Amino acid sequence: MRSTYVNTTEIRAGDTVAVLAGKDAGKRGVVKGLVAPGRVLVEGVNKAKKHQKPRQKMSSGSQTPTIEPGGIIEMEMPLAISNVAVVCSKCDRPVRIKASRTSDGKKQRLCGRCKGVLTATKSKEVAK
Repeated sequence: MRSTYVNTTEIRAGDTVAVLAGKDAGKRGVVKGLVAPGRVLVEGVNKAKKHQKPRQKMSSGSQTPTIEPGGIIEMEMPLAISNVAVVCSKCDRPVRIKASRTSDGKKQRLCGRCKGVLTATKSKEVAK
């Protein structure tokens, strides 16, 4: 998988986002991670097909090679961050994000419509 990018935007891994533009406009998915500056990888969105040849691969500690099968592989490609919007769990609509601080000084993200707190749902797959 691609190397991960340090999060400096309001969109985080685990957020549910809606695609605003492109061939998958209107679809929703969970952010797997930030790939590069201004690019996000969204689960189940912007799929591309890759034709791959079979390969032999030596696994560590083994004398016999394992063979990776070839074929047509479907994989998710990164989207521009400007083409996605975070979906509020209360409003169930794509919203803009507002920033504020709690009483103890921690930053939090708020929904632009209902002012509810946005939280990223971390799953085992997203944490990889």
